[in-house]
Amino acid sequence: MVQEYNKIATTEYASAERMDREGLLHQYHLWAGQLPTMLIGNSMPGLILVLNEYRQIVFSNDQFTQLGNYTSFEDYLGLRPGELLKCGRALESDLGCGTTRFCATCGAVNAVLTSINGMKDVQECTIQRGKENIPLHLRVWTTPVDLCEEKFVIFSIQDISLEKENAKLLEQVQRLAIMDPLTEIYNRRIFFDVANREIVRSIRYHNPFSVVMIDLDRLKQVNDTYGHPAGDAVLKEAVRVITANLREIDTFARYGGDEFIVLLPETGLVGGQKVADRIMAAGDQTLYTFKDFEIPVAFSAGVAEFEFEGDHDIDDVVARADKELYIIKNRRKQGQLD
Repeated sequence: MVQEYNKIATTEYASAERMDREGLLHQYHLWAGQLPTMLIGNSMPGLILVLNEYRQIVFSNDQFTQLGNYTSFEDYLGLRPGELLKCGRALESDLGCGTTRFCATCGAVNAVLTSINGMKDVQECTIQRGKENIPLHLRVWTTPVDLCEEKFVIFSIQDISLEKENAKLLEQVQRLAIMDPLTEIYNRRIFFDVANREIVRSIRYHNPFSVVMIDLDRLKQVNDTYGHPAGDAVLKEAVRVITANLREIDTFARYGGDEFIVLLPETGLVGGQKVADRIMAAGDQTLYTFKDFEIPVAFSAGVAEFEFEGDHDIDDVVARADKELYIIKNRRKQGQLD
């Protein structure tokens, strides 16, 4: 057998030392002789490994045969988990699994080291198995165990690829429910949810808030002249320009088509008008280059403040802001506004 195991090498990665074959066979038969352990292990659907202090596999339940061309304990004896699972990272070093730079951040390696030091652990990791194979997303449990005065680690895994995929799909569905897919800002429904809560807060604390309706001028002309991809690009640029003139506490959403809407908490009509003027000025100074064309990005904006006495809901505020928007839009068309 090799010298006493160095739990964490000076490079902060796991030691590369391994036990010789005689020692591995001794430890395999130690576990193979535990009939109840074998029966319990083989009844489990997931892979269960027994590792020695050198992180080498000395015993496995029958699930190891599902991982490739493995048929006998001779096929896995002495391997480390990443080598058994064909982790591509393990091939980056001649010293094998647990010794590469990546291994310092691998959840499986860290969980094993934790249990070698006498504590249980559970972590997640992703096993990259080359371009031809789908990565494995695993949850790893490790438990320290003493058997016949020798130290081992029970290493069990659960494939959480489906769980990860479902979580990703759920996140996408939730995002689609609240975000406009083109501009990646809030959609109209979320704006009204936030605005209705703001009305309750405004009435309770008697704080003002304003709504700004914004129309992207000449979008139809852009679509007709340069095509809808140009129109979509200009919409995204418009979002960038407007966002640069808002605060983090403001709620910005796409109202529909070429219209946007902003909720300005703690802001009265005068403050809201300043924001609208700033947005219109920024738009007038912006030329968006699409392919070889320079396309102006210009806005019209109307503002309305929530009225404590006269407004029943957010629709009343939005209606006044929308009416003001079209007054401003017509004045800008006629050149009455700078």
